[in-house]
Amino acid sequence: MQKGLVYALIASLLWSIVNPVIKQGLSYDFSPMNFAGLRFTLVGLVLIAYTWHKGMFKTIFDNWKLFLNLIIINIFFGYTAFYFGVDLVDSAISAIVMGVTPLVNVLLAHMIAKNDKLNRYKILSILVGLAGLLLIMGMGNNGSPLGWMGFLGIGCLFGNILCQGYVAILVSEDKSNIDPIFMNAVQMLVGGVMLYIVGVSVEGYHSFFDKPALFYLYLGILVCVSVFAFSLWFIALKMTTSKVSDLNMCKLITPIVGASLSWIMIDNEHPTFSTVAGMLIIVSSLLIYFKGEAIAKRLFKK
Repeated sequence: MQKGLVYALIASLLWSIVNPVIKQGLSYDFSPMNFAGLRFTLVGLVLIAYTWHKGMFKTIFDNWKLFLNLIIINIFFGYTAFYFGVDLVDSAISAIVMGVTPLVNVLLAHMIAKNDKLNRYKILSILVGLAGLLLIMGMGNNGSPLGWMGFLGIGCLFGNILCQGYVAILVSEDKSNIDPIFMNAVQMLVGGVMLYIVGVSVEGYHSFFDKPALFYLYLGILVCVSVFAFSLWFIALKMTTSKVSDLNMCKLITPIVGASLSWIMIDNEHPTFSTVAGMLIIVSSLLIYFKGEAIAKRLFKK
């Protein structure tokens, strides 16, 4: 397996932890933008301390368009939408919906990226994945239809998916030699501060002092996930042998682990036929994507 795919797979596995942990963290009287801003600011401080080097401000100035896209689109708009989406729907539902990320990003790569085009098996994979998503959207985590708040939450999650896909293509096609970890550090620190300032202005100040120990445990987990997952993801994107569409398909592991953790960690969430079936349908599209041609040839021979 290509090293880029290994890094993307590890990052996707780490990201599967995020949804239930965010849901638990928000339960301690914390609003979405406050929590996102605090998390990413802490991540940025850790990574800036690690990647601090002479000439880094010149690097940012010379590549200001790339960094601006990372900060505004990926962190500020993307993760504002993500945190509100996670807050509005059940954690397991949000984890499964985010599982459609690779399918949407494959389509984006076909439209925007060079030498990363669709074929019949990729198209079939997208259609199968969307069918699974529609099954999930029709039912909530308790087996009843989603209300308008649930659909709004899913819409926010889709906004995050589009932001992620667009930025992934920009990073993959960037020809500069910027250290991927430094790239992640800048987007996290500046984007996190922006999120926190806007969050305090819009949602009011939510103190992060005198919280129960579990709150800091959840925050610490999110910081560790962001430090490693985003850095590994950017390293994979910067590898010349990696295609954005192939890397994104590794994210199909996220809904399985994420939904399972949600059902274990959160008391009022449990698996239903529609969520499990939708999850399996989405994940089956991975088999079609990578092995569709081989399967078709074998069936044709028989």
